Amino acid sequence: MEARYGDDSCRSRDALRSLSPRTVAAVLLIDLAGIAAGTLGVLVSPAPSHRHWLLFALFTAVALAHMAATRPAEERRRAARLDRGKVEFVDQTSMWFGAAALVLPTTLATALVLVVRTHRYFIARKPPGLWISTTATIVLAVVGVGVTRDLLGGAAWLTATPPADSAGGAHAVLVMLAAVVVYFLAEAVPIGVYRGLRWGRWRLADTIGTWEDNKLLGHTLLLAMATALVAAVAPLGLLGMLAVAVRETRTVGRITALEVERERLRIDALTDPLTGLPNRRGFTPLATAAVEVDRASGRPTSMLMLDLDHFKGWNTRLGHPGADRVLQAVASVLRRQTRHGDLLARMGGEEMAVLLPGTGAGAATEVAERIRRAVESLDTEITKPAGGAPVRLGRHGVPACTASIGVATAPPSAPRASALAALERLSDSALELAKRRGRNQVVAVRTPSAGSAPREQAAPPGPPGR
Repeated sequence: MEARYGDDSCRSRDALRSLSPRTVAAVLLIDLAGIAAGTLGVLVSPAPSHRHWLLFALFTAVALAHMAATRPAEERRRAARLDRGKVEFVDQTSMWFGAAALVLPTTLATALVLVVRTHRYFIARKPPGLWISTTATIVLAVVGVGVTRDLLGGAAWLTATPPADSAGGAHAVLVMLAAVVVYFLAEAVPIGVYRGLRWGRWRLADTIGTWEDNKLLGHTLLLAMATALVAAVAPLGLLGMLAVAVRETRTVGRITALEVERERLRIDALTDPLTGLPNRRGFTPLATAAVEVDRASGRPTSMLMLDLDHFKGWNTRLGHPGADRVLQAVASVLRRQTRHGDLLARMGGEEMAVLLPGTGAGAATEVAERIRRAVESLDTEITKPAGGAPVRLGRHGVPACTASIGVATAPPSAPRASALAALERLSDSALELAKRRGRNQVVAVRTPSAGSAPREQAAPPGPPGR
């Protein structure tokens, strides 16, 4: 497995500087453990024979060929994981490392790890600290498998083919299953300790990684055992295993690409692609839940409905690409002027909504007025589709962008039936009133408590609209 230590801080070459002292100590301890294990393996390993050197050459050739043949698929899979915020990555070259640990002296199996990992470093250019830590865990796993093989009497594989009788076959299966467990634990335990120290979460699910990653690693290690059998019986059969490995890796890459596409389609169905804000379908379930939480907690909820003034004029003046740029700039204003936890949406056309959980009428009106002023102050540079000099909003004869905003607030005592639907309806009515009064201003209303009528709330009037 590669880069199982990663988080955002590990993407820079100064990653250790952003980690806590005890986390840095854990990383260095893992590095030292890998160095110690590699040294021990070299010291106790028997001298390689001519057959071992032949197998080592074959393993090196097929591992490097595997990396070259699957590089595009693996790069896409890495990119997909980074897009999801996951930088941990199951590298399927583990099948060669696991197999070599069973059929080669530990000296040569460790040398294979260093050769392949060095080649990987010069391709991927990972931060040295991350590369060393990942390599250290692989060396631990390879040495652990070699020790397990010797303790269980599987060292005969170094000089002869696996036995053909049933007892010998059962013994070979035992050795291989033990090798899978040891390889997995030799990587999972150090990484689990790192995760626990790094994020302070010690649940089993947090320390051993996701089910999908562990399932893929287990599958890769089973391929490693099959590769070990092929190498012991007919070394040239490793060329056939190379074809299997390439097919497997490319299949995993295609599955990942399909999963990413499915996730993208799901997000696109809930998100406005122009502004990046949720659309109505994505906004409504979250907003409904937020209103219910406020009602249960005895807190008010407010909603702003915003509409850009004379937006058709922007389409005429700037063209559709220019008008889209205006919408994007206004969406950025909404993000800057609201809190984490406020809900934003593009409801359609030039109309946008903001739900303010736990916010009363006065505070909501202040937020709306702040947004209105920020929209009017936009000086976004826009290039017209026909070319020519870029123009800036509100400068050199180009009118400023303005917005009318309607505000509605639901008190905790509002009837359940008038929760989100009433907020949306009344904020939209307040928006229409702001337009009739001259645009570029905020109008606020309060949804009724049981038995009362909606009331308009005074809002500081903006300058007359254009």
